[in-house]
Amino acid sequence: MVELAKWLSLHSTAVSVWAGAICTFGIYTVLYKENKCYRFFEHIFIGLYGGYGVYITWAEVLYPKWWKPMTAGGQWWWVFAAIVGSMFYFMFSRKHAWVSRVVFGLFMGFAAGGIFREFYEIYFPQIGSSMKPLTGAYSNILSVLVFYVILLAAMSYFFFSFEHKHPAVTKTAAAGRWFLMIGFGAIFGATVMGRLTLFIGRFNFLLNDWGPQVKLAWSCAAFKWAIVGIGVALAALIVYYLRRPRPTTHAQ
Repeated sequence: MVELAKWLSLHSTAVSVWAGAICTFGIYTVLYKENKCYRFFEHIFIGLYGGYGVYITWAEVLYPKWWKPMTAGGQWWWVFAAIVGSMFYFMFSRKHAWVSRVVFGLFMGFAAGGIFREFYEIYFPQIGSSMKPLTGAYSNILSVLVFYVILLAAMSYFFFSFEHKHPAVTKTAAAGRWFLMIGFGAIFGATVMGRLTLFIGRFNFLLNDWGPQVKLAWSCAAFKWAIVGIGVALAALIVYYLRRPRPTTHAQ
């Protein structure tokens, strides 16, 4: 066990790189279909994320802001926070579930008030600054006109208090729908670019971090035989899954 610990300490970088590469390939097997290999690495990721979240919660929130002031700072009244927090666990009791509803309602009220205040402080100034006068250079006037046209067209699309019978309202609402679709398309494009950024990061890790480790390990004969064995096992597994009989469904 001691020798294993020494070996891991000397080769910690290589072990972490190989573990990251194996996990990356395991997660990307979902591109074929959802399988047990993908689920295995998914559960590993969720377990690590959950454990890391518990550690961060204690190390950065509970210990410095609750436990340390209560025990070392003499702020004994923080013990009531533990009592209120423990009320959440009554949700697992059928008989006393109402206790958890009380504290859930309390915190949802606090959250709703905080979100409304945050919305007011962030977005209301933006709305006010967007209403610019039609003065200045021609480019500024053109951008302000485009803003007002898109704003009024998008708002007219959501006027459901009356029917859109008048041609002016109908065409304006149709233009608003097109503007909304353009905006949603831009948001979707940004989302796709974010996913591609994640893929590029993983590909860069495999190419620049894992690649040198593979070249270094390829000089070892045992590694070559291990790769050949893994390739044969994967090929046999693929052939087995392709040739196994599919379950037939009988029409009722």
